[in-house]
Parts: sequence; structure tokens; C-alpha cells
Amino acid sequence: MKTANNGQIARSVRFDIANNKNEEFQTLFKNEILPTLKKQEGFKDELLLVKDQHVLAISVWDNMDSARKYETATYPQLDKKLRPVMIGNPTVETFKYDSLSTIG
Repeated sequence: MKTANNGQIARSVRFDIANNKNEEFQTLFKNEILPTLKKQEGFKDELLLVKDQHVLAISVWDNMDSARKYETATYPQLDKKLRPVMIGNPTVETFKYDSLSTIG
């Protein structure tokens, strides 16, 4: 098994979608959140997991500096856009990202 790190960072954001707002959330994420993420320096990928009203969004960044810059400069704007479709406050965590592969 090979491990690739290169100092990459993963950020997780967990929250619940408000009742009857799933479709609005999906549209907002596809049309506004993801395009904004793709424009951020150091952004690598996004994994969006949704089960009923529960959301786990994981973004991968080149390094901690890029993740921090996004967190302070851009994330507050995206959080504000998501507020109408969210219940409560999101939980945000940052992790060291290790990509494991079984491919030779």
C-alpha cells in the first residue's frame, strides 16, 4: 500500500439541511458553492455526502496555507449563502490528508 501526503489538508463541514430544503441545497451547492471552491487557490477536490437531512462535505487542499486562506476569506461568504437551507451551526474540522492506494 502506498501513501501520498505532500502536506495536503482535508476540511470537513457537517450540518443538517432544513426541512423541505434538500432540492434547494443541491441546486445551491451545484451552482454556487462548488464553482466558488474550484476557483480557490490550492483547492483539489470535494466529496459531498448526503443522507436524508445530514450533510458531510469534505474538501481537499494542497496545503494548510490554502485551507486557512479559504477558511478566513471565502468560507464565511459561502456559509452565509447556505444559512437559509441549514439548521443550526455547521461543525468544521481540519485534518491532515493521507491518500492511501492499493494500486501498485
